[in-house]
Amino acid sequence: MDTGIGRLLLYQSVLISAVSALFLVIYSPFAAGSCGFGGGLAAVNALLVARCARRDARAPERTPQQSLAAVFLCVAQRFLVVTLLFAFGLGVLKLKPLALLAGFIAGQLVMVIIGTQQLKQK
Repeated sequence: MDTGIGRLLLYQSVLISAVSALFLVIYSPFAAGSCGFGGGLAAVNALLVARCARRDARAPERTPQQSLAAVFLCVAQRFLVVTLLFAFGLGVLKLKPLALLAGFIAGQLVMVIIGTQQLKQK
């Protein structure tokens, strides 16, 4: 596994664990589990981003239209997968909405921070 995605997943798991522990102390173990599920959604999203980036890097020379189509396909795929997992968590598993969203936001926050740092380095 790429060291960049490994580091991102490590930071995500640390922050999501802290937020889940907070939900455990304030609410209940079920809320903490809901938060962990939301963090798992963010991790799945990060893995999909890494997969798309790896696939794009291995692709032969593309026209700008082909590159744009590949980006749109990746974004649509990520949106669909995350939406279905949210629906599964809220509808089938009956998870706590606030905790689920808090875990997802914590995981996404790590992606934003890491991405911003990578842009500053380039």
